[in-house]
Parts: sequence; C-alpha cells; structure tokens
Amino acid sequence: MYSTIFFDLYGTLIDLHTDEQADGAWTALRDALHAHGAEYTSLAELRRAFADEQAALEMRESARPDHELDLAPVYRNLFALKGIGATDEMVAQAAWAFRDGSTDYIRLYDGAIGLLDALRASGRRTVLLSNAQKLYTMPELEKFGLVPHLDTIFISSQAGWKKPSENFYRLALETTGADPAHTLMVGNDPQADIQGARRVGMDAAYLHTSDWFGDAPTAVAQFDGADYAGLLRFIEERK
Repeated sequence: MYSTIFFDLYGTLIDLHTDEQADGAWTALRDALHAHGAEYTSLAELRRAFADEQAALEMRESARPDHELDLAPVYRNLFALKGIGATDEMVAQAAWAFRDGSTDYIRLYDGAIGLLDALRASGRRTVLLSNAQKLYTMPELEKFGLVPHLDTIFISSQAGWKKPSENFYRLALETTGADPAHTLMVGNDPQADIQGARRVGMDAAYLHTSDWFGDAPTAVAQFDGADYAGLLRFIEERK
C-alpha cells in the first residue's frame, strides 16, 4: 500500500534536546564570530543583536504565518554589523557553533538506519520532511550518516514552508512524484506530522516519543516510543 515513507527527523529518527538560552551557546557563537574579526564585547550585546535581526526577519515574513524562516541572513548580518562581509562558509561555521553549543544531547534512535535500509530494500522510497534550519540539520544528518539512507531531503528553512502547511507537504509530494494515497508520514507531533499529512490525503503513523504530546487520534497507527519493528510490521501488513 505504501510505496513512499515520509519521516520527521527530531523525535522520530534523532533524539535531541537543546537549550538556546544557555550561555555556552552564545559563548560558542561569539568565539566563532571573533575568529573572523566580528567582535562583540559581551554576550548581552550579541544576544540583543541576534534578537533584533531575527525580529526584523520575522516582521518581513509576518504576512505568511506558515512560512518558515531561514536564519542564514541573521548570522550573516551579525558579521555585517561589525563590518565583516561573511562568506557562506563563515555563516555556516557561526550557525553550527551556536547549534553545537546549545545541544545538551543528541543521539540516533537505535535501529533508525536499519529501518530506513529495510524499507529501501523492499522497494520503498524514504523521504525526510523536517521542520528545521538547514544550517543546523545538514551537519547533524551527516554526523550520523543518515544522508545515504534517504532518497530525498526536505528541510523547512530551505523549502520556505513548515509543517503542518499543506504547501510543504504538496511540495514534497510533487517533487518526489509520490501519490498521497500510497504515502505514509511517520512522526512524533500530532499536529505537524499527523494532522498535516491527513490534510493532503496521506496516512500518518505516530511515534509517541515525547511526554509533551498526547495521542494522535487521526493516525492510522500509534507506537510507544521509537518502535521501528512495530512500524515496519505495520507497513508490510498494509499491502
């Protein structure tokens, strides 16, 4: 029944917790900026500059509530405020310094790669559909070796839309040529992953990996935690 499987990332394939208010994150960002001559005298100054740049970006995009921001211009402008013209590589280094510094823990759920490989071995396509910043997410995908196990990757900051926007789902469906009637979304967020998929005619399976979210009544299947064995059985049985 399902020839294509869409996956959420965080809480579905990767377990992650970050604290973007931690001083360590801002210290790492300040050091990365200083390494290229963009000197901020205090963390307070850097926090204000970042907040101002992000607020300005949000204001420009406020007419599109389901539009996803790309924070690359924020990082680029942190250099520009100090008279430094940043290259794409410098922007990526600064963003990753902040992300890495804010990360309390990150791990790949046990069996994630095995699940992706089993699905592909059965002739199914594996597609990532993640609400995330490309500057943060691509290094993490590469760190855990996930990229070769995914046929296509869609990241909201790059696409310009975020789940549960129908625009984001339709972009992924149209780009991959997937039939929504034969596509399953797998995720841990009842609204973004489950309801969003249902709006475009896709089935959705819910992985209850977080205490924050409750049940997902519109899901065709629900699993306690990252139960990949159960998920794989469900997919195989839905032929």
